[in-house]
Amino acid sequence: MQSFLIELGSWFRPYQYQTAMAIIATVLVIFGNDINSAIKKLVSKQHVFVRVVIFVLVCAVGYGLLTVWLTQILAQQLSYISNLYIAPCIFFIFLVLGAYAQRQRHI
Repeated sequence: MQSFLIELGSWFRPYQYQTAMAIIATVLVIFGNDINSAIKKLVSKQHVFVRVVIFVLVCAVGYGLLTVWLTQILAQQLSYISNLYIAPCIFFIFLVLGAYAQRQRHI
């Protein structure tokens, strides 16, 4: 079993950045509605122009920067995990995110 997990981990390494981006994108999808609702409460009394500008900044710039920045950090952290444990760790992360999304009725 160890040799299989090590082989699977070795296969995974070239796709580490893409997997980190998938995790970050999943987290942003799950929590995006909460973030948008909080921002909506903060700017609801502002002029329509201000609300539109803030929406564009949050969605285009904010989520974009968060995706790029957090993906780099997560990919770096994943590189510290040995090949033996990387595949189960990734599976566990997606399992937890899926369970959380299910509890929050996202799926």
